Amino acid sequence: MILAFGAVVFYGAVLADSLLRAGRFAPEFGVAAVVGGVLLAVALVFGAPWLLGWSLLIAGAVYIGVLEARGSGVDGTAPLVATGLFLCAELARWSFDMRVRISGDELLIARRAGALAGLAIGAAAATTVVVGITAVGAPRDLAWTALGAAAAAGATGVGVWLARR
Repeated sequence: MILAFGAVVFYGAVLADSLLRAGRFAPEFGVAAVVGGVLLAVALVFGAPWLLGWSLLIAGAVYIGVLEARGSGVDGTAPLVATGLFLCAELARWSFDMRVRISGDELLIARRAGALAGLAIGAAAATTVVVGITAVGAPRDLAWTALGAAAAAGATGVGVWLARR
């Protein structure tokens, strides 16, 4: 129950951030936000992962739609939004998994919580770097492309390493 509540909190924070910035477009985006919230609630109550995916898609679309409607460029809060949606998804999936009890759960829970914290920090750091480079308007030459690819591969490697620990 606590995991599902955490997922709802992160989902709500992302949508609240988007709707607070929507200005005069808030009613239009609010309808989509409510639909996404209902899908998340149904997914959590009935353990339907496919509905979770749709609710996350809607939350991301509302965020991007608000940015486009306002004519915003690079958004400095994008790393927080991405991390919030990531944590929502992971906590929701974890709540689905907790419906089945396995002996020795305590150690597994501690390891999963540690891995999730590490992945969330890594995701926030990686997205911050990407948004920072985008905001600076770095030239699109081979060196920057190689550096970006190396950073993405490194972030993925750290995530896999943390997940296997």
